[in-house]
Amino acid sequence: MVYAVVTGGGTSGHVIPAQAILEGLQESGHRADTLRYVGSRRGVENQLMYNNSVECVFLPISGLQRSFSLRSIARNCALPIRLLRSTVMARQLLKKWKPSVVVSVGGYASEPMARAAISAGVPLVCVSYDRMPGLATRRQAKHAAVCAVAFPDSELPRNVHTGAPVRAAIRHLNVEHERAAARRELDIPLDSVLITVTGGSLGSEVLNTFVSELLRQASPSDENIAIFHVCGDRNLNDPLPSNPHGVWYRRVGYESRMTQVYAATDVFVGRAGASTIAEIATVGLASVVVPWAGAADDHQRLNAEWLSDSDAAIVVTEKDVVSGVAASSVLNLVRDRVRRQALAENARVLGEPHRSQALIRTIENAAL
Repeated sequence: MVYAVVTGGGTSGHVIPAQAILEGLQESGHRADTLRYVGSRRGVENQLMYNNSVECVFLPISGLQRSFSLRSIARNCALPIRLLRSTVMARQLLKKWKPSVVVSVGGYASEPMARAAISAGVPLVCVSYDRMPGLATRRQAKHAAVCAVAFPDSELPRNVHTGAPVRAAIRHLNVEHERAAARRELDIPLDSVLITVTGGSLGSEVLNTFVSELLRQASPSDENIAIFHVCGDRNLNDPLPSNPHGVWYRRVGYESRMTQVYAATDVFVGRAGASTIAEIATVGLASVVVPWAGAADDHQRLNAEWLSDSDAAIVVTEKDVVSGVAASSVLNLVRDRVRRQALAENARVLGEPHRSQALIRTIENAAL
């Protein structure tokens, strides 16, 4: 018997929350063989869900292409057919599995299974972890049994403030206890003040430029600073930034050991995607956040302000990166241990719902 189907994907921003929910359900006593994951054949879930203990099914659904290239136009023309095929397949899966609940984490990949659940009368739980919910989540929420939301000011109907879905390793991380071991594993100087800069799995040109400015502004007295830079695989072969003062610096394309990275970090610099914001708060990190200016509905700025409004992060703009203001803000934070500690403590207070099992209890309460 299948207990729950978790659906959604297309990007890591949807797949990682899905993984966290599946982990949480198993922690609550639901066996892996009673859980299912449904995503897209064309999404990153094909890699991220590889070797997962939960059975995965990937549908032919694809997302809307916003480019006007001939290839993108052709893919958009095929979208209605793929949606229809995926919806038929989802209904067949639902009839076969007879789950007690369907959990949607949003994204285009969630649409077929969410529609099938609504049609079949299976309780649908919409999990919303962005302050501005995406289009698929807003549409599905109208018919959901409950909306589990990360932010208390959500306007989604029938919402319950549960916190965001965060992976178990990060929910249980104690930075203070694990910092030395994490730095040894990552080969980072034990006595340094570590700045971690990451633009996500694909990297960020803006944040890569920021690292160059950070190294330029560092002074000879900043000899205890270390910079760990996750630049994105596509940028790994770019010329190394100038390092006039010999600051300890390492660049990698991608880093899968993010739990260890968080544990090792003193100041975190990154984007304001929902998962990143939730993890900063869950762990309790001092951070400087740079919202992506091109994010839909400006949702990254809204996510970031949730932290900054409680003095739990410093938010800078992409223009601040170009002008050098962002680098100055980070270096000032590096030199001010009391300020770092205050930001980290305030962030961790905000992260309390993420560390709880409120989301899993909400899913279980909605199940048939």
